[in-house]
Amino acid sequence: MQPTQQVLHSLQISRLKGFKNLDEIKFDDKPLTAILGVNGCGKSTLLHALACCYQPNSGRQGENFKFSHFFTPTTDATWAGSQFSMNHSYRVEQERHNHQITTYSKQADRWAPRYSTRPERDVIFIGIRTCVPTIETESYTSLIRYVTTTSSDVLSATILLKVGTIFNRNYTELNSHNSTGGKRYSGLAYGGIRYSSLSMGAGEQRVLLIIGLVFNAPKYSLILIDEIDLLLHTDALKRLLKILHDRAAEKSLQIVFTTHREAVLELDSTISIKHILQTPEKSYCFSDTKPDAIHRLTGQQERPIEIFVEDDMAKAIVTKELAHHSMQRFAAITPYGAAANCFALGAGLLLRGHDDFSNKLIVLDGDIYRSESDRLERIKAVLSGTESDLPQKRSNILAAIKEFNVGNPNITPEAKLHLMLRNNSIVGHEEIVQIANSIEAVNDTHSFVGEIIERLGVDRLVGLSKIVDAAYTTAEWPGYVAEIRQWLNQRRANFVEAQ
Repeated sequence: MQPTQQVLHSLQISRLKGFKNLDEIKFDDKPLTAILGVNGCGKSTLLHALACCYQPNSGRQGENFKFSHFFTPTTDATWAGSQFSMNHSYRVEQERHNHQITTYSKQADRWAPRYSTRPERDVIFIGIRTCVPTIETESYTSLIRYVTTTSSDVLSATILLKVGTIFNRNYTELNSHNSTGGKRYSGLAYGGIRYSSLSMGAGEQRVLLIIGLVFNAPKYSLILIDEIDLLLHTDALKRLLKILHDRAAEKSLQIVFTTHREAVLELDSTISIKHILQTPEKSYCFSDTKPDAIHRLTGQQERPIEIFVEDDMAKAIVTKELAHHSMQRFAAITPYGAAANCFALGAGLLLRGHDDFSNKLIVLDGDIYRSESDRLERIKAVLSGTESDLPQKRSNILAAIKEFNVGNPNITPEAKLHLMLRNNSIVGHEEIVQIANSIEAVNDTHSFVGEIIERLGVDRLVGLSKIVDAAYTTAEWPGYVAEIRQWLNQRRANFVEAQ
């Protein structure tokens, strides 16, 4: 029987081209996954590997990608020794197969497992060559005669509407032009003019292809798009991603794409963001991280003190503490995103030669990874091996990690700030206290701070500054920032008092 409800959970890569010991990259967080990273970090390699993980569903004529399509052996590289594993689930009739592990490897001449035994799933790969305009690949230079057929079914009308939405154009026809030479060209009509892909802009041509393939894809398909942002301005890209997300959610598709455009980070509520970082010893995947953290790992230290925080709220809190100690001019604050990233961040810094952690502080919000044992286990997972100096390196990272003291383990940092403001008489901050008192409950306790800012009617950064200024005057503040304050106190004499 044909499998259904296929889900790709994650990949673990031991060795594949430039990848070494990548612990895990997850793809099941959201319908869309964006792969970011510097040139040469392996973004396309991930898509190529995923394309080869499956064979088409039985009875379907989908493309059957082989490793030789993307990992062609050469004199310089035979790809022997490659190995990675896929964690995936699927259903056959009433039987659910959860979190199956399939391992792919090339020990000598052949890849394993045999292609006929790979899991079944419809896979669509949209590579960079689809960016080349049709006119540049057309070899015929004389009159091209074709017969035009206009598509009038419901799905074609939907595709036409979606492409029009992306480019803000009222297209009136979606056509197929079949030439006497046997070639087929897609076509559109706009403003009373009918034209084929031979006359289309490259971006228009590629978006029409992407939307057509995605909206025609069978349910549960895996769709891989390399460099999705090529040829598109930012607004069109955002509209395209919104349409792809909605279709993926509707049809249980998984869409994985690579991009260099950091504008996708603004869409992290609907797109799972993955940053890839390569070091000589190990590869890392940062989930939903911020570009500043990646830039720091690949760039130079700007100030003698470096502080890494989860988000803009934590940055505002640490900035206030730096001002309290007159140390702002000595410190650079870098957001790193999801809490789990802090361990890979520390390991990445060490593996890139930043062994001195004496002036590096990594701040957790205090709602997860609260125990030292939990943190050490996470550090061991990202900094594995048998080298004699590993225990000391792990200890250096562990010592650099501090947290805000939220007290109750069931309370979020945002809810803690909200509680600090409520029922307090804070001179000069009466409006914020009044707003905080009026908010009894929210759908997500992480949104307490956002709700206060929204009711203040100010920009988020301005609102965060106002909230932190008010909280700073409360009796609870010193306990809340105790670990950060102690760390700064220990270093203050080396900077402020030395001047």
